[in-house]
Amino acid sequence: MRMVNVTDIRVGIREILSEVVKSREPVIILQRSKPVAYLVDAESFENMQRTDESESDVLTRSRKESLDRILKLRAKVMKKTGVHSDSTQLIRELREGSGRYE
Repeated sequence: MRMVNVTDIRVGIREILSEVVKSREPVIILQRSKPVAYLVDAESFENMQRTDESESDVLTRSRKESLDRILKLRAKVMKKTGVHSDSTQLIRELREGSGRYE
């Protein structure tokens, strides 16, 4: 991956853009020897955007599935125990064991 500083960008932007489009390799833009930006071709950027959207869709779906499993478990616990309160205390007791700290 090529690195160029801001001065090189000012002087040779056409050549740098041409290289990015041709090679499809990003270019790191440095300012005072520190990376401040990446220059990528439009198609690669659009592919990254689509990938990001699909990853967030996967996370959203996963969260919904987890919430559904928790709600089903809560309903099952309420049905077995007859307790209609928050299940946090019950889960804590099951995890830690009753009388553990007594």
